[in-house]
Amino acid sequence: MSNSLSIILFAFSFFSITNSVKASQIALVIDDLGYSYQSGKRAIEIPGNITYAILPFAPKANDLAEYAKNRGKEIIIHLPMEAENEQQTKIEEITLLDNMSTIQYKIILDASLKRLNTAVGLSNHTGSLLTQKRGPMQALMSKLLEHNLYFLDSKTSSKSIAIEIANKLNVPNISRDFFLDNVKKDASMEEIFERAIKLSRKTGEALIIAHPYASSLGFLESKLKILPEDVELVFASELATSYLKAPGPL
Repeated sequence: MSNSLSIILFAFSFFSITNSVKASQIALVIDDLGYSYQSGKRAIEIPGNITYAILPFAPKANDLAEYAKNRGKEIIIHLPMEAENEQQTKIEEITLLDNMSTIQYKIILDASLKRLNTAVGLSNHTGSLLTQKRGPMQALMSKLLEHNLYFLDSKTSSKSIAIEIANKLNVPNISRDFFLDNVKKDASMEEIFERAIKLSRKTGEALIIAHPYASSLGFLESKLKILPEDVELVFASELATSYLKAPGPL
């Protein structure tokens, strides 16, 4: 075998190996930041490419956004939206509601973008009702398109049409695959995380949403230190996709 052929074969082998490593991507989004600076700061200090969803009108929102920015983290707006459960809707003082006018939508969305101006995307906080509504979702996606932001559907409702509308308007988008901590026990979180890894190996990607609970943060602080070599932790924006086609009828 000639030296030149040996070099070519070695290069091909090396290229194949390096491309087989980290072929599976996982995005981790930590939701609901903005009320407790202490828990938010702890969440942001977890090493790795983690996305932080910050409630725009929470008292510590700006401080945590600045802290995340300084640590090279990704920030998205976690915008409260109307839920089917009335009690969930009442938790946040400023919430997008189905019966609001176009002007009210514009005011809330503009204020959210102004408060978190380093955000690169937006996700729904609650919103099990609003994400089923075509008009509100069209208004929201049009605003995201205008500001070049992606949309993350937290999938608080199986009836959500948010991704359908985002696709029609060519807004980059991604949906949640797993909630890590619906059950705040290590055994349950371990099971969910392993399911996410399995999905990412099958499809190439998976997205997990977690919350700044002490138990969740402790689990992630340990778990992310021992990710398998073939799994890469990426910002949610890296998984957001858009369909490059002319917008269809809404």
